[in-house]
Amino acid sequence: MKKLLSIVVPMYNEEKMVNLFLQTLTDDLKNLSYDLEIVAVNDGSKDQTLDLLMKAQELYPQLIIVNLSRNFGHEGAIAAGLSVASGDIIVPLDADLQDPPSLIPSLIAKYEEGYEVVNAKRKSREGESAFKRGTASLFYKVIGKFSNKVRVPNNVGHFRLISRRVLDEVIKLNDYVRVFRAEVPYVGFKTTSIEFERPLRKEGKTHYNLKMMSDLAIDSIVSTSIEPLKLITKFTIGYMMFYLLSVIALIVIYGVDKGLELTLINNTHYIIWLIAEIIGLFFLIICFFFALIAEYLGRTFLEAQKRPFFIIDKVIRK
Repeated sequence: MKKLLSIVVPMYNEEKMVNLFLQTLTDDLKNLSYDLEIVAVNDGSKDQTLDLLMKAQELYPQLIIVNLSRNFGHEGAIAAGLSVASGDIIVPLDADLQDPPSLIPSLIAKYEEGYEVVNAKRKSREGESAFKRGTASLFYKVIGKFSNKVRVPNNVGHFRLISRRVLDEVIKLNDYVRVFRAEVPYVGFKTTSIEFERPLRKEGKTHYNLKMMSDLAIDSIVSTSIEPLKLITKFTIGYMMFYLLSVIALIVIYGVDKGLELTLINNTHYIIWLIAEIIGLFFLIICFFFALIAEYLGRTFLEAQKRPFFIIDKVIRK
């Protein structure tokens, strides 16, 4: 009996890509010795994405449509698709064809060598601005710094192959804040990577803006580690040492000034400047800590609510 490959693809306002994606995917995978299941998640699209998917089922009977009750965002759509996928191996990817389906046979080859997670790692970011490349590089450096024992691989998005066993463990995670690219390395198992040149988007435009990328960065850090909380202690210790040194320096300078009857510093100006700097520093520290604590309190509130990460309106099968 053939094993089943599940392709999970979230779609939000992708009417220009639906038919092109399905045709490209099936053409690239037609020679695989696996049965194919395509789980397309309509993430509350406002265009004709859902209608086109339903029409496409006549041509692609292996297509399963997961229609969400509203827009839950990229991570919610991925999670919804994974909950429906029934394959022995699962590959999430985007509909813009920047995650090339032609790479999937290479991912499967690594799986057949015994790997349970095969990451698709971008060698380059063709067509992206210097700002986007810079922020992406910063994102992975920060994640690497704060993710503790969870090593989130650089330049790896959702596009990867995972085994059924890995998916079952990922589904067991009941966090409200879900970041798939951090969940997979968290559950572990034997992992490898394949590098590829990421092509330009074929049609339409990306739905990822600066706010969404910022939210992803914050969620990735906060959902994988409590290291940011430890910054408070480290910063406090560092600040205390700095403060003690400044007090010692003040006493020494004042002693030298008075003992040798010098006027190294104008006392009035020095005091005014020192008070202003201390007030500004304390204000910055308070703002930083309030922002950090607010992020964690917000997530604690969401966890306490136990609201579902996604709501499926219906699953449409041929």
